[in-house]
Amino acid sequence: MPIYEYQCKNCGKISEILVRTSTELPELHCKSCDSSQLTRLVSRPGLIRSQGGAEAGTLRPVDPRKAVENMSRMYDKTGVDPGQGFSEVAQRAARGDSPDTLKEAVKEARQKEAGSKKSEAGSKE
Repeated sequence: MPIYEYQCKNCGKISEILVRTSTELPELHCKSCDSSQLTRLVSRPGLIRSQGGAEAGTLRPVDPRKAVENMSRMYDKTGVDPGQGFSEVAQRAARGDSPDTLKEAVKEARQKEAGSKKSEAGSKE
């Protein structure tokens, strides 16, 4: 989902607007003066820069609990059902299980979920 920049013809301010689909543009209004007279700007591409120093080019450790909390929030916002396996892995991450243990838990959850989907399909036939 791209974020486009628009400049208001009325006040000259720039507004960033999230566009969910390319076929359906949202109703565009300036965030400053609420004018609908906007012109789309050509945006600069985003760049990832390294600031240098001792940690340049190294990976930072990720807190599994925070990662799972963020994922849970995203699933809730989007209305996506992550499946039963996600809940189990989230609980284990909250307990502080190691990333390797969590990888195994994800693998097991996927296998269980795939098995339950197959048995549901078989019972419907």
